[in-house]
Amino acid sequence: MPWTPGSQHSADECGRYCSSTYYPGCWIGELSGCSYDSSNTLYCDYTPTHCAPPPCGRLPAGIRCADAAEPVAAAAWLEGAAVFAFEALERELSAHRAPVGLIERARSARKDEKRHHRAMTALAARFGAAVQPVELEPVGIRSLLEVAVENAVEGCVRETWGAAVAAFQGECAADRAVRRTMRAIAVDEAEHAALGWAVDGWARWKLSAEERDEVDAARISALAGLVENTVKSQSSEILGLPGPEASAKMLAGLRPIWIA
Repeated sequence: MPWTPGSQHSADECGRYCSSTYYPGCWIGELSGCSYDSSNTLYCDYTPTHCAPPPCGRLPAGIRCADAAEPVAAAAWLEGAAVFAFEALERELSAHRAPVGLIERARSARKDEKRHHRAMTALAARFGAAVQPVELEPVGIRSLLEVAVENAVEGCVRETWGAAVAAFQGECAADRAVRRTMRAIAVDEAEHAALGWAVDGWARWKLSAEERDEVDAARISALAGLVENTVKSQSSEILGLPGPEASAKMLAGLRPIWIA
């Protein structure tokens, strides 16, 4: 390392040694700099660009961080955020001339998420919880690589996990209304996760080997963040949310999907 112990450096200088993006838990961080301490250890610093309450789900670029909320209100907020995520996905798939079938599935998923948002908002009201509005910064059409990286994180990892959690809630929630709602949502979310993997498969044919490696690295980083996040997860008998032990078993079952 060519730096003096105790020195601090810009994102441009650190880019050679640090990943440009970090995916811990339910937030995404962009490299903002790094420091090299007196013990000759490099620390990479990241600034959150968007975040959400667990279990994450598909989030759109430009979303503003949500404050902590009751689990059912947080879930409703996530469903609202997913409406914008699939709207953006549909728009960008069209811009990059994706197969019509993928575009139509993204459009259908957007309609699903609107229905989910209404259902979860009604549940939140039943539990006396208020749902925050979803706020976004405008984002234009991005490169196919940017779309593919986001899809690997939001679709292949986070939405696949969200579908599994919804299915778990549909079977384990103590509240009958929650079970009924989550069973219906879980079916749709499984299709949305499958769409994420279908987009991933299509994009790979259009990306270079180096770009595919970047997509894979993003997926692995997101998975590591998910594992870290679920270790600290709290179960809920009423809502059927899995705790650390149940989450670990679910992650073990899904791992072969994420890591070939």
